[in-house]
This record gives sequence, structure tokens and C-alpha cells, in this order.
Amino acid sequence: MKYKMITLMVTLLFSCSSPPNVPRIDDPSLELISIKKQYADELTNIHVGDYIDYVAKQFPEMFVASDNMKNTIYEFTYQQQYLLAANNDVETKTYTQTLRFYFINQKLVHWKVK
Repeated sequence: MKYKMITLMVTLLFSCSSPPNVPRIDDPSLELISIKKQYADELTNIHVGDYIDYVAKQFPEMFVASDNMKNTIYEFTYQQQYLLAANNDVETKTYTQTLRFYFINQKLVHWKVK
């Protein structure tokens, strides 16, 4: 009876150790959702020449990465949790993608994924 209880407790601990809804994958850059796909609607709403305020409405969590008198760079990050399938890891890892917005005189000149 004692061994059954210990086995049950260990099984419960292992079943609770991996977070829910975390994919087990081999390559995060190929198997996880790209930031461009995740935020496709927001990205189609912004255009070269848009002011910082308008872009900030589409990406409210963006933050200043670099600022000088004329040029400003804002960034927006998207993070996803995953487990590596090849290693049978139980430790979750984080895949981070960044959108970088470049402004000159408060107007968007281009953006890219970094």
C-alpha cells in the first residue's frame, strides 16, 4: 500500500510538471507561429508615413529601443513557450521574436522582424 501511494504521488508530480498548452517541438523557428502571421491584421493596418501614435494604437506594448533628435526605433516582442522534443526536456524554453519599427521625424519609414 505504501509503494502504491508513493507511485501515485510521483505520477501526479510528473503529470503536473509540464505546463499545459506548451508544444513539444524540434525547431521553434519552423514550428511556432511567426510574429508576422500572429499580428498580420495589425501589420496590414500600418503604412510608411504613419505617425508613431497610430502605430502605437496597433501595438500598445511597443517600447522605445533607441531615440535621438530625429530617428526613433520602437520594438514589440512576441514570446512563445515550448519544450524541446529531442531532449525530452521538462523545462520550458522561450522563443522570442521582435518587430522593430523605424521612424524619422515621428513618421514610420519601415519595419522588420529581428
